[in-house]
Amino acid sequence: MQQREDRTAINDGSVLIKRPTEKQQTEYKVLNISRGGLCFQSQDSFELNETVELDVQVKNEDIHHAQARICYRNHGDNSNSSYGLSFLDSFIDNDLIRKL
Repeated sequence: MQQREDRTAINDGSVLIKRPTEKQQTEYKVLNISRGGLCFQSQDSFELNETVELDVQVKNEDIHHAQARICYRNHGDNSNSSYGLSFLDSFIDNDLIRKL
């Protein structure tokens, strides 16, 4: 069994997600981030294995752009769920994550 990467909790981060069927990005709150992906909170529904284009921002600064795949969903309360996604084409530099 493959071990998960260390995750860093994020208090002031967001992810701008663009679906292939949409023209504009939608902003969601980032809960945690790792070298290979992140977890975000959403009232919108996403399908497992759905691919999206994204831009990650922390403290209003762009830190990463990538293609990604929705890889899990945790049902929350008040119509909020958390989704995990994995980056498909590039990883975030570990040194950058340590600075967060």
